[in-house]
Amino acid sequence: MASRIKVDEVTNLNQSGAVSFPTGGANYNGNVDVTGNINFTGSLLQNGSPFVTLPAQDASNLGRVLRSGGTSGTAYWDTGNEGTSEGSAQATYKAGFDITRGYSQCGYRGGNSWKNVNRLTHSTFSQANLGDLTTWSGAYIDSAWNISFKSYIFATGDSWNATTNLVSSISMVTDSNTGAATSMATTRNRTSCMKKDFNYAYVHGGNSSQITKYNLITASNNQSTTHPNGDQNNPACGQGATVGWIKQGSGQNFNFATETFHSWADNPGTDGTNKTLSSRNGFMYWNTGGGYRTSNDWHVRDSYNGGRRASVSKNGITTGEETMHTGNEYGFICGQYDGNQNNNGYLFTYASHSFQRDSRMDSLGTSGRASGAASEYGTLMYGYTGM
Repeated sequence: MASRIKVDEVTNLNQSGAVSFPTGGANYNGNVDVTGNINFTGSLLQNGSPFVTLPAQDASNLGRVLRSGGTSGTAYWDTGNEGTSEGSAQATYKAGFDITRGYSQCGYRGGNSWKNVNRLTHSTFSQANLGDLTTWSGAYIDSAWNISFKSYIFATGDSWNATTNLVSSISMVTDSNTGAATSMATTRNRTSCMKKDFNYAYVHGGNSSQITKYNLITASNNQSTTHPNGDQNNPACGQGATVGWIKQGSGQNFNFATETFHSWADNPGTDGTNKTLSSRNGFMYWNTGGGYRTSNDWHVRDSYNGGRRASVSKNGITTGEETMHTGNEYGFICGQYDGNQNNNGYLFTYASHSFQRDSRMDSLGTSGRASGAASEYGTLMYGYTGM
């Protein structure tokens, strides 16, 4: 008959320190409940085989795909180009920024330009008029922001049609004016910019053939790459994780890593006066007509290769000179030009690639907000700091 010993505690003679098991180990059948840490030297085995865990997770593999290591028994994060043509960059770009608000800044109607700013809360589709926040007014402008959510608004020259190097700035954290930022290295007229996420804005427009490379962390900037088509008054710009896009006349893409332009052969029909909505979902909405306003369909364009994915009807609506920004799964227009500068709001639904009038997005506090700049606020996820 087997014997059994039951005790409340096992300890050594000093009632402290370690307890050693016999050479060769010990066997036990049943459950073990432990409060505290278990430290051991050797391998953790499950049924005699190594216990498998996920590879380390940190900001360097944010949004990446987990892949099997086959018979090696070691899984790994795909940080190269195994998954899609754009590699893992798009997954990181999407996962790294949870957008919760959008800020419509400046713009104009008639001969009047504005310092006014609106804040759109995405969860409720509700606008708030924040009043006059910017140091200078402006129109035909663009903006970009850094990881502190300071929004830089380029070419705000206190006029609807200024040629200027002045840069206004606001805090999207405190909804306040943060004063005049460092001026651009050259004056610009009717600008747009391609945004390398949270780090650089590549500003183009009239009055210089060179791109202004603006550091969004330090506000230092310089004249950089020359655009193949020279200075461009009123271009339309968009971007994805690794590539920028610009159209006024001929179309070009801009590789952020090499800062080089390449021809965009199958480009949309906009002449630049009608603007572009860049999502973080791998696609952009481009206008396909020119002349400051159009009722032509939107083109859904791939953010990585510029290819046309689909057409989206405007349902008879005319838009142009749009002040627009993206959310996570929706896009927003908050003021535009349809023959008159107006405050009309519109909604893009990404899941269905649909477009509609939506008065919840109507701009407030001005008589019309055409050709304004829009910036996005939210939460940076898991240590993400941009591309």
